[in-house]
Amino acid sequence: MTISKTMKAAVLHAPGDLRVEEVQAPQLGADDVLVKVAACGVCGSDVPRILTTGTYHFPTIPGHEFSGVVAEAGKNSGDLLNKNVAVIPLIPCRQCYACSIGEFAQCKQYDFLGSRSDGGFAEYVKVPARNVLVLPEGIPAYVGSLLEPVTVALHAIQSNAVKHLDSVAVFGLGAIGNFVAQWARVIGAKVYAIDVIPEKVQIARETGLKDAVCSKDMDIVSYVKDATNGRGVDVAFDASGSSFAISQALKMLRPFGKMGLLGRVNSKMTLDEADFEKILRGQLTINGTWSFEMGDFP
Repeated sequence: MTISKTMKAAVLHAPGDLRVEEVQAPQLGADDVLVKVAACGVCGSDVPRILTTGTYHFPTIPGHEFSGVVAEAGKNSGDLLNKNVAVIPLIPCRQCYACSIGEFAQCKQYDFLGSRSDGGFAEYVKVPARNVLVLPEGIPAYVGSLLEPVTVALHAIQSNAVKHLDSVAVFGLGAIGNFVAQWARVIGAKVYAIDVIPEKVQIARETGLKDAVCSKDMDIVSYVKDATNGRGVDVAFDASGSSFAISQALKMLRPFGKMGLLGRVNSKMTLDEADFEKILRGQLTINGTWSFEMGDFP
């Protein structure tokens, strides 16, 4: 494949200043591949990154949820040429302590495509060869672009040890919350998928979450408690970043239950005395979840 020296890309010059421009195509190192982008998602984090908070430097090409075809390969990566791939956007340093134990998301010197380095809102992206996953034949490009958010959700499920026949509540049915609920459903848990926006609840129902509930005008804690015969849920997840949702989730947890936090916060968080007492008396476990699992360790 002949690669042009220039390409089209959506380039962020400042918060709120995203321009489609002709830019230089990336130059590869020996261990890199050039991915011709076939599909790129818009993450919930991309919206404030592009509109308000910005990236780590300017100009930057955003986009970290993407897949495509390897159009060119460095001299050490030729076996990937023409392969359909999904891209792992996190590039760890592989030198620090966190990297040495396989906790790549905790790397202090990591790079990240779409925020620290140029990402998928472009025709082509330079990617380290070890950061691509070859997709099975017949997998559509848009499915490959969902690999990153799907694995963020899977990390939350695994961190909280969700099991077959558990009862699980998920607050916030954006993409990540929906994926958390879907993983729990696949495992065989009883899932209560909850949001205040009716349209998100409807999407959840259409994608198989039959017990999705709009909590806008109801007492969702009493609803779930009644549905679990007063016991409460084994695991609750918050994918909304809302203090109120977190409070509701804590109230519906059974003793020794687990709370998984993965929603990004955009305002001040508060925790009232009753909820704090519930954590103590119920001996609840609160787990923060960040990014996804990746790498060289089982």
